[in-house]
Amino acid sequence: MSKGLPIRRAQFKTAAFLAWLAENGAEVGTPTNLYEVVRYRAYHAGSVKALTHIVYAKESGLLNFQGASAEHYGLFQAGLTFGRGLALAAPGAGNQLEAASAPKPTVKQGDDESKAARRRAKLLARDGDECWFCGRAMGDDCTIEHLVARSKGGVNHLDNYALAHRACNNAAADKPLVEKIAMRERARQAQEIAE
Repeated sequence: MSKGLPIRRAQFKTAAFLAWLAENGAEVGTPTNLYEVVRYRAYHAGSVKALTHIVYAKESGLLNFQGASAEHYGLFQAGLTFGRGLALAAPGAGNQLEAASAPKPTVKQGDDESKAARRRAKLLARDGDECWFCGRAMGDDCTIEHLVARSKGGVNHLDNYALAHRACNNAAADKPLVEKIAMRERARQAQEIAE
């Protein structure tokens, strides 16, 4: 692992790392469970296809880096970049980047920008910066929620997406839409009472 890598969730710069990943062409995904802090797909070490990289947090807050997430976080900390068709340098090479010997995949126009970042931008323009569930501003804590869960036949389409805080998204999990709407009503009523 990289020197100075955070070992606890409180030390992990989640929002800044997610922004850095998106800027570098990684496809940032929505965590699939309560323990995932970050989930993304990116090229690494000469691979010809994107691999999934995950940072988990145990209940104690200790972090577990999977795939190349530790190396990527080290690059983020050093202010360096990575990209499609590039590999991390060998250990001891100062974390510089070098061209991979593997062939570069065909790059379509717009591939530099993360699909998830583009979706998030479209949803922000459409719905504003409020969590679909609780109605509070999201800021950096912004995930994409499938209104009809994929496990229940929901599709990956803008019409089936809403923006939500990570905690609200995780609480909704793959509940049926009618239950998610009820959760939304309860959360918004609680928010009104609190104000």
